[in-house]
Formats: sequence, C-alpha cells, structure tokens
Amino acid sequence: MRKRFIRSRLRGKAILLSIAVPLALVNLPAAEAQAADQVRLPPAACAGMTAPGDDGNSVDDENHAAIRLDLPAPDEEVAVDEEGKIDLSGVLHKQASMVDVSMGRVVTTDFTIGPPPEGVAGWASSWETRLRPPQLGENLVCTRAEREPKRFARILRSFTIVDRIAPSNVTGLTVGDITHNAATASWAAATDNYGLAGYDVSVDGGPAVRTNSATRSYTMTGLPPETEHTVSVVAVDLAGNRSATPATATFRTAATPPDPDPELTLDVEDGGATATWQPDPNGDVTYRTFLNGELLSEFPMKQYCLDDEGNPADPCTAESVITYPIESLESATAYSFRVEAIQEDGTKWRDFSGDFTTKTVEPAVPDAVTQQITSESSQCVAQGGDFYIAQSVRADVTVPEGSTEVFPGCYTAANASCVDEHMPPDEDEKFDCTDDVTKLLRDVSSPGGGPALSSLSSSSGSTDEVTPMFNPGNPVQPVVWCLESRACTLLLAPPVEAAAGAAASTVVAAVIYWVVVLAAAIVVGVLLGALWSIIDASPIAIGGLLEYPIDYTTDFDTYDDWGLEEGQWYQSLAAYAQLITTTKEATDEYDLPFAWTTAEDSYIRRTIDEACAAQKNASSSIAPCDDDVAFYVPGGKNYRFRDMQETGDHIVEAMDYQQPQAPQRIQWLAPGRSQGGQAARNAGYSRGWFDTAQFQPNACTGRVAKVCDEFPFWTTDQAVNLSGPTASMKPVPLAEAGPQGTDISGFYRKCDVQDTEKFIVLPLKSWVQAGAPSFGFRVNGSGANLCMKPEQP
Repeated sequence: MRKRFIRSRLRGKAILLSIAVPLALVNLPAAEAQAADQVRLPPAACAGMTAPGDDGNSVDDENHAAIRLDLPAPDEEVAVDEEGKIDLSGVLHKQASMVDVSMGRVVTTDFTIGPPPEGVAGWASSWETRLRPPQLGENLVCTRAEREPKRFARILRSFTIVDRIAPSNVTGLTVGDITHNAATASWAAATDNYGLAGYDVSVDGGPAVRTNSATRSYTMTGLPPETEHTVSVVAVDLAGNRSATPATATFRTAATPPDPDPELTLDVEDGGATATWQPDPNGDVTYRTFLNGELLSEFPMKQYCLDDEGNPADPCTAESVITYPIESLESATAYSFRVEAIQEDGTKWRDFSGDFTTKTVEPAVPDAVTQQITSESSQCVAQGGDFYIAQSVRADVTVPEGSTEVFPGCYTAANASCVDEHMPPDEDEKFDCTDDVTKLLRDVSSPGGGPALSSLSSSSGSTDEVTPMFNPGNPVQPVVWCLESRACTLLLAPPVEAAAGAAASTVVAAVIYWVVVLAAAIVVGVLLGALWSIIDASPIAIGGLLEYPIDYTTDFDTYDDWGLEEGQWYQSLAAYAQLITTTKEATDEYDLPFAWTTAEDSYIRRTIDEACAAQKNASSSIAPCDDDVAFYVPGGKNYRFRDMQETGDHIVEAMDYQQPQAPQRIQWLAPGRSQGGQAARNAGYSRGWFDTAQFQPNACTGRVAKVCDEFPFWTTDQAVNLSGPTASMKPVPLAEAGPQGTDISGFYRKCDVQDTEKFIVLPLKSWVQAGAPSFGFRVNGSGANLCMKPEQP
C-alpha cells in the first residue's frame, strides 16, 4: 500500500530557483560572512569587505603593502573600449604574486607583469590586466595578491562603467515579399563593442518598434495597395546608444490581386477554407480535389450538394451549390486548390482552380511585446538593473521605495544584497534572506504561495468585469533573466508573456531561471520535478493527483499546502489548477451552464496522470507531467465561440473510458504535432483516407452534407492508424469544419506547439455538453499560462 499523504512544513520564507539552462561555473574561494548592513555585494573573493562609501569608517579601498590598484582610480567613470573591456593596473610587491581580479562573477587570472613604474622602488613590479565588465553602471572590483601561503591582500574598489561607443550602422537593408498590403524588411547584423540590445524599426516616420538582437527582419502589414513607403532601421546597444545613421529603404506595394476563377469561390479561415461551385449535372458525376498538386479526395456530386437553404439537395441540380470543406490547414500559408469534374466514363469533363492564403493567427503574445521584453530585459541586465517590469503590468506592480529608474520599466533597488548573493544560482537552491527585491517577489506572488496561473483578464488591474464569484488573483510571474556575463535581473510579467520571453531567451544568448515564491510554513509544489529533494523531503509516496488533498472546490489562489515533498507532481498540479481556474472563471464570465462534480473531478485528475504518462512514454500508466507542456481543452464551441458541438462530443466519445478500446487509446491523449499532416502523408495516406477502399466501410461511409471528423487529428503523428488502432470517425455538420480547423490552428500558434512536439488533449464531457469554449494553456517552470483564451465576439 502507498503511504498516506503527510504534510511537511518549511521554516520561514523561502524562494526557490531552478536552472533552465546550465552555465559553466567559476571556482572561487568560499565566501565569508556577509555584513548585515550591506546593500551591494562585492565579488565572492572579497566577500565580507565593506564597499567603499557604504561605511564612513571603511578603509577597504586603501592600497596594501603587497598590492596597489592605480587604475581605475576610486569613483572614476571608466568607459569600455572597442572590445568592450576595461584596463586595470597597479603595483605588486616583489615577494607577492597576483591571484585574480574579479567583478561580480567575472574573474581573470591573466596578468602582464613588468618593471616597476617610474618613481617606484625596485622592490615592486607593475601589473596589468583587461576584463569585460559583467554590466555597466556602478561596479565593485576585487583585486587580490598572495604574499604568503593562503594570506591574501585585497582591495575592493567602486567605480562606474559606461559605454560611449555607438553600434555600427545597419547595412544590407532590403524589402521583399511585397504584396498588395504587406512587405518584409530584412537587414544584416550590426556590431557593437559591448553588445546589442536590438533594432528600432520605423515605417514612414512612425513610432519605432523594437526587435531583439537576434531578429533582423520586420513584417509591415495593413499597407494600402500601390503606395510608396519608407522603412528605417537603427541599431541600439545595451547602453542605449544608437547607430549614427539610420538605414533606409523605399518600396511600393503591389496591386490588388485579381479575383479567382469565377467558377470557384473560396471562403478562407485560419485553419481551413470552404470551396463552393455550381454543379453541372450534364457531365459532373464525381469530383476529384487537389491541394498543392496532391490528391485530397474523390467523392460523388451529391455528397456535398446543398440547396439554397443549406440543406442536402436531392436531386443535385444546376441551381444547387457544392460546398466542400478544405480542412486541417496551417495558418498564414499559401495553397493552390484545383477541382476536376469527372464524367460517368471516368474522363475529365471540366476543371477549375484558385489560390488562397489562410488567415494569420495572432500569437498569444504579440511578437512586438516578446521582442520588447527580450530586448529590454537584456538591456536592464547590462545597465545594472535589479528588476524589469513588463509594460502590461507596470500599473499593477508597486516599485519598492527607494528604487531608482534606469529606463522605463527597469529599476535598481535600494537593497538587493540577498538576490545579488544568489544570482545566478549555482544549482537548484532555496534561500531565505530578505531585501527589497525578495519583498517585491512576495508582493507579486499568489497569497497561498502556489504557482502563477493565468487569468482571462490581461492583468490584475484590467478594467474588464470579473464577477465576484471567482477572482484568479494577481497574474504576475517572476523569471530571472541572465546574460552570458552571469549578470542578472528579475523579469516580472504576466505568465503568458513570461513564458513567451523565456521561450525566446536563447536567441538573444540569455539564460532564464524560473522562480517559485513560498510563503511562511507553506508546503509548495516544486518546479521541474526535482527540486523537492532540497526541501527536507520526507520519504512519503504519492501515486498521482488523485491522492492529493485538493478538489474542484479548492481556491488555488489562496491554497496553502501543495505537498512539496512530492514536488515531482508540481507540473501536474499546476495543470490541474489552471484547468479548474479557467473553467470557473469562464463559467462566471460567460454565464455557462457548467458545474464541476466529484465524478468529473476524479475523471480529469486521472486523465491528467495518464496523459502525462503517455506524453513522457512512461512505463507506468500514471506519471507526473513534464515541464513545458501544452494542453488543449476542447469545447462545444471553439475558442472564438463558433459552434463545434458534435465535433467536441466526438472527441469525448473517442476517449470514453467505458469502450473496449480504451487501453489502446490512452496514447491518444498525448499526440505529437505533424505539420500539414506530414506524418500520415509520408505513410502514403491522403487527406480523404476515410473514403478510400482500404478503410471502407466506416462510420463516415455514405455521409451526405457532412464532414468526416477524425480523432486523433490529421495534423498529429497519430492520424489514421499511425498509433496502431484506426482513428475514431464521426460525420459532423459541414458548418463545424471551419470552427474546428480554426481551433486547432489557433492552439498550435497561440500555444507555440512546434512540429513533432507532443501536447496533451483533455476532453471534459460536461464542459463540452455545456457548449463551453475551447481553451489551451502551457505549463512552465513555475506555473501555467493561458495561451489560447476564449475570445467571445
């Protein structure tokens, strides 16, 4: 038998950090005790020394008999050179040897030793070194020499580092992919001595839009046809310097494209299109459809023939309309579509075609916001900022008293000694010291110390009405953002923006660390499934979400016992909490006829356990979720509130635990995305596979004025029979093909599901039956973000 759940408690408050990307470590002597009143921490080698100027009695900056630091002088403003480095030099006693010079986590042991400088006796030598400062602004440099074994002479000096060298001008600016209403500018990389923050792009003299340092293209949309425009680009470095001369390019948009073949009408959506044409009973018997030259399907004329009221037409006449759904397409993608009308003798009677581009699905976080967050977070690090607040929550976050604004959103705190000591963490760890930044972390965290969860509202200060029945709390998620120099800042953003910034961190050579804030004496789930072992874990066994003392009545904003000793289930708990949170909030917001029951609650917890086991290919039937997994929750309406009731019902039926095939179908809870249905196409299947002789007869055989819905989806690696059992099929109304295609393409785009990436489908019967909207979320290192929110027109 499993041991029963037992609570454990932490002493005091703690902040947990988990490394998302490992860094090489610099070996330094163990730090000495930190001064109680210290505000800024010196490098580890000089730990315990008081920074000059912090204490009126400090003598730490004075030169020693064994070593002298001449340049830079105390409180001097030092500019980095063309290589982004500064020079340091001094005098060394002939019986001493240089050990190292360090600034933050940057250490050098490379010295040039020479004759004593003019005016210095022969007992000494000169020393010189160069290093790249970890950040601009105020810095502390620690210089060490060893005169006797293990006896160190140290100098701790404060000075300000600036960067006065602007980045190079942008070159190679071109404009391509010009259409009647859009164009894309691209350019070559600029260079900078210390590092680029990004590029500012403006169109026709309008406001600048920032891209990060790795993004060297910008798509301009909404332009009028046949008009001239000018785009300009300047480089911006981490110090805020801008290149001297903007690069400019002028272009002209194309003419409005001609109408398609008059015999064919194409109604285009995000994830599909509907083609309509008039039948010709004089020759049309069957139709063959092709997409990008590949056969889609072949079907009799009457299968998609409708009368003028949208009902099945019998007989199908020249006044009827063939309404054919083109399903499971990628958003923002160009396609060519062709129809061949086949006579009774099998020869082609006529054909017609048209080109179209599916509509663009806007990501959960606009690209401009992600670009700004990644660029300005790095810029805040480089300029010595302790925390950066994303623009969308600046009105909701109270800046600690005494903080200094470096630039809008970026601040230095009056006291950041606790965070300075632990940033970046050398390994998964916790700490319970206090400074202004840790107080800020606790201010923005959930009252119960649980994971950050997304709200339907964009921020806690949103003017959108939220009914008093359920308030999801303050949706701010902290992330530690570090550069290669190992200097760091704290990013505060809504969960979905924090996740988008974290996902893009690697392209700007940044390293992120998720943060979980624990309240006093509260047991909290742990991130990345491993950190629980450092929190005095007891050997208590939990066998999945069913054994946690939580249910659908739990208020996860204030819940205060997450079972930290079973931290490997943290991601599963975060997924469950986000599901409960979103369904409750949406029920209140949209007045849905939905209510949780004990049976549904047990079902969904078991489903999460089994889905996560399938997602991980675990040997057992129950396993905790991985970090960074997207979840799709289908509804009776799609996320834009368009009806897909029978489609949602089908997904629920396909995963019904009572059916004989249930054990084989568990894997269907965790499919992998297959862009464009490539996995099935590679296996030799066409999009209309269910109408081929190999799979006849089936549930869709003989359907009229209906589309064959399939689960798992065509755009997964489990389509058709790739997972073993043949996909479940059900005829559903033609009108549901578009909404479901929009739902799936929206989920892929908004929740950033990449090709081949596994995701989880959570079918909830009562949610679908209530006609509730679909939604999607992604679980990350310290919470969950609602990436596909319901969008009621």
